Amino acid sequence: MKKKIAEIIREKSSFEIITHEWPDADAVGSSTALAMALVALGKDFQIVNSTPTPEHLLLTPLPEKNSKFEIRNSKFPEVSLLLDVSDMGVIGEIKPKGMVVVIDHHATNQGFGDVCWADSRMSSTSEMIYELLNALDVEITEQIATNIYMGIFGDTGGFVHPNTTKKVFEVAKELVNKGANPNYVADKLKKNKPIIYYNILCLVIQRMSVKDGICAAYVTSEELRDLNATPEDASGIVEELASIAGVELAIFLRDIDSCKAHCSLRSRNTNAARLTAQAFGGGGHDKAAGFSIQGRAKELAPVVFKEGLRWIQTA
Repeated sequence: MKKKIAEIIREKSSFEIITHEWPDADAVGSSTALAMALVALGKDFQIVNSTPTPEHLLLTPLPEKNSKFEIRNSKFPEVSLLLDVSDMGVIGEIKPKGMVVVIDHHATNQGFGDVCWADSRMSSTSEMIYELLNALDVEITEQIATNIYMGIFGDTGGFVHPNTTKKVFEVAKELVNKGANPNYVADKLKKNKPIIYYNILCLVIQRMSVKDGICAAYVTSEELRDLNATPEDASGIVEELASIAGVELAIFLRDIDSCKAHCSLRSRNTNAARLTAQAFGGGGHDKAAGFSIQGRAKELAPVVFKEGLRWIQTA
């Protein structure tokens, strides 16, 4: 499938790159690296996302779309490249305009689109993009290497999650040889959180519930507003909950707006995170998953807790 996608990229001239809502390091890294590769190949493109890219994940300047593409191509885009997208529900209100080509590493990806390369053995979509660029004979520049390294670093939790394989270290070594700076990436992702993040974390810790191996917490849109924060500012808090000794499943809900919430889940030794997310129409990996749903975080928290407990008890 990788070769087929490489052929499509060689043959077509105009592309849009789409990733999931609330993009993380892997989504941003893979999207940016592929956009840079399209520039190198002389292709027309634009990056289309339903939610903003977090500033701390912009380790290199974003490549600019070709301003003439709408004139040069009567049909733009010819191809919609969906990266790190497990299903159509995670891209928000965006409607792909071209041939849908999916590149994704989530275990819950059932295969969709016109062409789908889904491989849950990969640590990240960024690792898949690295293989794709090699298949396209695109030069891995320092900026491309930095973005791919960031994506791999992010989805392996800094090379500590179970998806950290021997191959991952080999790819990381090659990226460092191409110019990626491990210290720079680690500093930006691990030591660059704004004070507002800790303000939210303090609130969450005060109300979190730890029971039966589950840690659950939430933050409301009103509380975010009072803290002058956005839902994006709460990104990563689930990892803090998951680090508590004895917690098998961490559940964190945040209001996106007055009628919709997002839930992030992490499980330590079981596939409870994925199974819980799937129960609410979401997806992801066995130990890291999530979903967005109509409702308020406060009211949804006990409902998700009950579902999570079901999978913890049957593990």
